[in-house]
Formats: sequence, C-alpha cells, structure tokens
Amino acid sequence: MIILSDHMDPDVDFYVPPGSDATEALSEALQLGNVYGVAHIVVRGRLYLYANGNTLFTLEQTKHYVFEGDGLGEIYYVNPNNVQNPGPVFNVGSIATTQMNYIGDVAPVIDPQFAAYSTGGWMIAFKSLRLVNQTSQRWFIITGFAGMHSLMMYFDSVEFLASIWINETTEVVVYNCYVNSNELLFDSRSRELVVFGSRFEHEAVLAMSARGWSVVGCVFIGKNSYLNPGNDGNDGSVVGCVFDGATLITQGATNLKVVACQFQNVTFSGYQGSAQITLGWNYVIVGCSFIQYPLSITNLYNGHTVVVAMNNFDYGSNLVIGVCDDGYLDSLIIMGNIFTSQNYNSSLIFITGDPQYRGSSNTINFTGQINMLQIAFNTFTNSSNKEGVTIGIYATSNQRLHAQAYINMGISAKYVYVSFNYFKNNDGLHDNGSGQPVGVMSIQQLGSSMPTVNYLMFYFNVNEGNPMYIPSSQSYTSQFNIGM
Repeated sequence: MIILSDHMDPDVDFYVPPGSDATEALSEALQLGNVYGVAHIVVRGRLYLYANGNTLFTLEQTKHYVFEGDGLGEIYYVNPNNVQNPGPVFNVGSIATTQMNYIGDVAPVIDPQFAAYSTGGWMIAFKSLRLVNQTSQRWFIITGFAGMHSLMMYFDSVEFLASIWINETTEVVVYNCYVNSNELLFDSRSRELVVFGSRFEHEAVLAMSARGWSVVGCVFIGKNSYLNPGNDGNDGSVVGCVFDGATLITQGATNLKVVACQFQNVTFSGYQGSAQITLGWNYVIVGCSFIQYPLSITNLYNGHTVVVAMNNFDYGSNLVIGVCDDGYLDSLIIMGNIFTSQNYNSSLIFITGDPQYRGSSNTINFTGQINMLQIAFNTFTNSSNKEGVTIGIYATSNQRLHAQAYINMGISAKYVYVSFNYFKNNDGLHDNGSGQPVGVMSIQQLGSSMPTVNYLMFYFNVNEGNPMYIPSSQSYTSQFNIGM
C-alpha cells in the first residue's frame, strides 16, 4: 500500500502540497508498485493532476492496479496552464499487443504466455474515490483496442464527475457509484458487465456495447439521463431499476430483458420520460410499471419475438409497436397487462409501421407484417370514469394512427388472437381526431391499402358496450365472448 496525500501525516509515502501538481508523485508511486507486482495506491485528501498535452499514465499488463481513497479520496484533473488538447489521465495499454493479435477464437496460440493473458485476468480497480475532470478532454480513463480481453475493472463507491471509455474487457463491475453529468461507456467487444446499486443523474449516461451484461437496482434521474445499450449491446438485462424522468433507449440491443423496473416522473414536473427500444429483436418487458411513460418498440424488421407481459401502463403510457416496411415480426405477445386511461391521459396499444430497414427513404408504406399477434389476459379501463379525449400517434409527419380503440392497428397480420381480455366501458372517452368513442379494436388504413388479418379471432373476452372498428371486408371469428 502506497499512500499519497496533501496531508503531512507520518504514514504518508508521497506528500503533495495542497493545490500543486501530483503527477510526478503518482508516477513514482506507480513505479514503486513494480517492486510488489501490485500498485495499491491510496489517495488521502485531494490530489490535483495537471494536464500536459499527453496521456498522464499508461497502465500496462505487468501488474495489477488498485486506486483507493482513504475515506473519500479525490482526484481532480485540471488544466491551469491552458494546454491545448489535453490527453486522458489513464490509458490502458498492452505490452502484448502484437502477439495477442494472433490469438482468436480458432487461431492457434503461438506462445502459451500470451494465452494466459486472455484467461488469467488482469485487474484495475477504483474504490472510494471522487474523480473530477475540469479539462476539455472528454475522457478521464480510456482503454484501447489491443485485443486484450484479459482486463477486469472494478469500480466500487466511486463518484464520477468525469467520463470513462472502456473497450475490450473480460469483466467490469460497477457497484454503488454515482455519476453526474458524465458518461460511463463500455464499448467494443467488452464482456460480462455488471452495474448495480448506482445512480445516474443530471444528463448522466450509462452506455454499453458489451456482450452479456446486467444493470440491477440502479436509478436514472432527469431529462437527458440515459441508459443506452448500443447497436451491439446484446444479451443484456435491466432489473429492478428506477427511471425518474430519464430515458431507456437502444439502437439494436438484441435479447434485451427489462424486468420489474419503475418508469415514472417523480422528481421533475413538466417532463415526460420514455422507453425507446429499436432495431433489435427478442425483447422481453415483464413486470414493469409505466406511469405517464410511453413505451415504444420500433423498427422491427427481422422476425423473432417481442413479449410485453404483466406490466401496468397508467395515465398516458401508450404501448407502440412498429414494424419496418417489407419486414416482419414472427410473434408479438401482449399478455397480462393493465392499461389504465384517464380523461385526457390515455394508455392504449398502437401497432404501426416504420421505414424500410436500411432503406434510402424515410417514407413509410405500412407494408410490414406481424405473423402471430396474441393479445390476452389484459385489462383496459378508464379509471377517471369521466368523459375525455384520447390522442393518437403520428405514424408519419402527416399521418395519424387514431386512438379510436384500446387496440389500434395500422399494419397487416397473419394470425391475431384477442382473448380473455376485459374491455371496461369507455365512460365517454373518444378519439380527439375522429370523434369516435373508444372501442375494443380499430383497424385503420394508413398506406395505399387497408391492412388485412388472415385469421382474426376473438375468444372469451368481456366487453362492456364498446364499439368495434373493423372494416366490412375483414372477416373474423368471435366466440364465447360477453358483449361482443
């Protein structure tokens, strides 16, 4: 253990006068770590690191690194000399870059020494620290693209007023951390990321492109705070998290599971957060609470399945499903949910189209299709028991999918089963655009032709006097229902 401090305590190994540059002292402490094989750096008080135009410290695979605060240690990265283009504080390199490029999933290992790097584990840890970046450099910590995959990073009780960009890890654990106005980015071929018990607020971002990750028990607060699985942030789970005015947004994270999360604007009035899931497949949204928080799962194009089950959608929380032109979704399951509307704050289902995947135009022709649509065991109510309006969604800039029913469809499907649902009397809810009273189901023409359903089935539903808006050309089977 090597202690750096701006306090002149008797056990301090490197004393740095308050406010002065601690770069040289930290560099010497890291060199001293070579004696032990582990650089265990303890920061007591506040250390300032001055930008000099280069990366201050490169951490190599020769030893493990542990940076720990004594109580809460502080590291401030500052630029008092107005250096142009300051580098990051820490860059993670690899002494085996060239050799490790030969190691792949199927390539033979030339030297067992380098195989050990990819499986033996190389650890960098930060604990009980406050990291503050006051320079123009975006990143406080950067790891490179050396094909390392042996890197394990741990962040425990770290307060991030600085951003980090981590690539090609074998494991990252973020525990009990706080992020304000900065970003934690776990990128490019990282693996096994676990973030739990952490708080992101005031335009803070947690982004990942890792394979296999989980975010558990975290809090995202305020406008422009995001949880953002990237275009290859696959096979991830979001469990037991709270989104308070913040946004869950993806760009193709496949096999995403969102379980037992709370979406509600509690802290800040006048702003509505959202959950925007796009471009991937095999999404499962289960056991969540959406209160004035719309959920959109859009730009679906490549088959597979979407499951939305056992959630509550309250007071202005629409569920919007969008399928790309000429694309399809194998199965959409909407089951066991509660859709609670109020006058002027409706929670309805909209199934619409999106532009062709990787097409040259943003035009929507509504030619996407769902093969199997199951809407079952849901409850649809107007809890205010008062007359009011429902607001549709804009499918395009000038085409609206009207809120004429609890279920509104603007694209075709092969097989649709609507069963075991309770459609409570609308109590005067009506569509703002068409003036129609809210019904059970509405099939609306948005493209050049009316959407069709090859097999439309209604079984075992209870409907309390709500109309149906199904084209006369559409055949359907209705059996064992009450009020239909």
